Amino acid sequence: MKRILCLLLALWLLPLTVWAEEDALTARLVYDLLRSGDTGAVYALLDSTMQSALPENDLAALLPALDAAYGAPVRYGEEETTLAAPYRITALPVICERGGILFQVTWQENRIAGLFYSVLPPDESAPAALPDGLAEEEIEVGEPALPGTLTWPLNASTPLPAVVLVHGSGPNDRDETIGQTKLFRDLAWALAQQGIAVLRYDKRTLVYGNTYTADQLKAFTVQEESITDAIAAARLLAGDPRIDAGRVYLAGHSLGAMIAPRIASENPGLFAGIVLLSGTPKTLGDIVLSQNQAVVDALPATTQWIGKMQLLSLRKEWESLCAASGEQALGMKVFGQNAYYFWEMAQQDTGNLLKDLPIPALIINGGQDFQVTDADGIDAWRALELPGTVQIIHHPALNHLLMAPDASEEVRGTVQEYDTPCHVSDEVIDEIAAFILK
Repeated sequence: MKRILCLLLALWLLPLTVWAEEDALTARLVYDLLRSGDTGAVYALLDSTMQSALPENDLAALLPALDAAYGAPVRYGEEETTLAAPYRITALPVICERGGILFQVTWQENRIAGLFYSVLPPDESAPAALPDGLAEEEIEVGEPALPGTLTWPLNASTPLPAVVLVHGSGPNDRDETIGQTKLFRDLAWALAQQGIAVLRYDKRTLVYGNTYTADQLKAFTVQEESITDAIAAARLLAGDPRIDAGRVYLAGHSLGAMIAPRIASENPGLFAGIVLLSGTPKTLGDIVLSQNQAVVDALPATTQWIGKMQLLSLRKEWESLCAASGEQALGMKVFGQNAYYFWEMAQQDTGNLLKDLPIPALIINGGQDFQVTDADGIDAWRALELPGTVQIIHHPALNHLLMAPDASEEVRGTVQEYDTPCHVSDEVIDEIAAFILK
């Protein structure tokens, strides 16, 4: 399973998903073929990379392993299709005797470019209860409006310090739900318990992803995806009489951490400080290449040469994009995506922005982060020789979500790790609170 999951890692990080109508080839088709024992038909649908990484014998073992873990399927949910050009992702909920899974197939030109499953979250009709001493208010952010939640401590002296949470990549909800984890809900509740108001909201690509045209997607950037809404959220807090306008902070996770210095530097006086969680000073293109290198390194020696050739092609694409003008980038593709998103983001030097930022910053990375490794994260931050206003903290035992799940050895280092229920480290919560409350 690890090889399958690794092949999808780069796709999991891609910035935009939009809804599309179902095509003929679906996750249900693949699942039914596997259930019927026709693994040969499924193997024939795999693209060359998947065929190299996933022998037919391993493919045949997939559903028996799922049956052993979750029991036989009882019923199917409604299949959904998303687009992350040039990929089409079909996802089939499968309710089993001992739980549920989401069976996902990634298609590229009607060939299977990835197989993945995740555990369906528990019944959300009984959500976790808001801790005692806290209050929450539904709030709208940006234009058109995004639904959000403001969490604050009851019986605390106002005005309160506050923080805006900025998502990682992908169409995330306000809790940043990933598998059976809710990073942003954890942060909101735990920080509010320490006297800090927290604003979180659904990401624009989750709420309005189906409204973008092909031409808009060609020119789509993190400005439209995240930055404009983060600024709107901060201004909303600053105008709230319960909030201290001089103590509004910005906390970004993953992609959000990569763009937080840019957001703060382009809006002087709006933020009192920034928190960068599981971020990197490198470009998004560098990270995609780094992740694909890890995939290639994990391939069997007999097929590794195929991966190396494909990786060489990706590196050449990235080098060409880096040498291109903005106008040229609008008509280019990189990593199978519209290239302008990557090009525009690469024009910002995160390290230089941090060095020149007149407000303090807190950087926290985990040593078990397989998405932003130590080389791309903590080591890269330390190599910048940042000023004393920037505090850098490394937690060797924490993953990309700054959690330490009790996951099996088989799934550690894969996105399946996030299917283990877990919460943000108490140490990380305390470090963020101390930074904001100092």
